[in-house]
Amino acid sequence: MIIQRQLVATYDYDVREKSEPFHFRLEVHQCGEIYTGTVFRLERYRLPTTFPQDAEGVPIGIMDDALLYIKDEFIDDRDLSGATVESIVTCFSAKLQSIFYASNDAGH
Repeated sequence: MIIQRQLVATYDYDVREKSEPFHFRLEVHQCGEIYTGTVFRLERYRLPTTFPQDAEGVPIGIMDDALLYIKDEFIDDRDLSGATVESIVTCFSAKLQSIFYASNDAGH
């Protein structure tokens, strides 16, 4: 069976804390009457070259910093489904609040 989903919305989120900031992307897809969300995290990777090499087999290229969106496995997106795009956005925003700000609220 082939299932086709249409990408209907993309949202970028920046969570700025005292440490390094986190960047997330929420993609909302529609399949029939159901909307689902998928969460990605922006990561930086330093990619060393392997070719070309000099006579001793040492790479002679430069290091490259790459920004990649990877599927975020820390945030469970299995429950990001609903009847509207807004319901997905609201649910994801609540997840971010609970992950990054729940411990801050406990002491106040």
